[in-house]
Amino acid sequence: MASLLPTPREYSHLPQLLVQKVPGFAESPEYKALRNADLQLPGVVCGAFAQFLSRLQKDAIEGIGNEESAASLSATYQVVEWCATSHDPDVINVVVVEIFENLDSEPSVLEAIKTRLGKASRQLYDKWLG
Repeated sequence: MASLLPTPREYSHLPQLLVQKVPGFAESPEYKALRNADLQLPGVVCGAFAQFLSRLQKDAIEGIGNEESAASLSATYQVVEWCATSHDPDVINVVVVEIFENLDSEPSVLEAIKTRLGKASRQLYDKWLG
């Protein structure tokens, strides 16, 4: 009977999930650049998250990251993969519209990101590219 009860949509909880599951995101310049009103908007926070991911991946390629940023980068890929397997269609949509579309980096960084995506997120990324 419990399965018939409405459950909260995952989409509305994305800002909190990103802050809780990705070390360093809440302290990042990308997150701190958001206004207070934006912090509750999943799409806006996911756009900042994409910029965070791009920066961390670029730093890793350039060898200027540390253990903490490596852990954060790993967590970003885990969260993107979790989102890509969500049962909430709005969560899957935000991966494409706010994360993939905001990955604004050099080709080498984009290629590294593509390589590190999990199975579901890679399929979603490839589908998005067409």
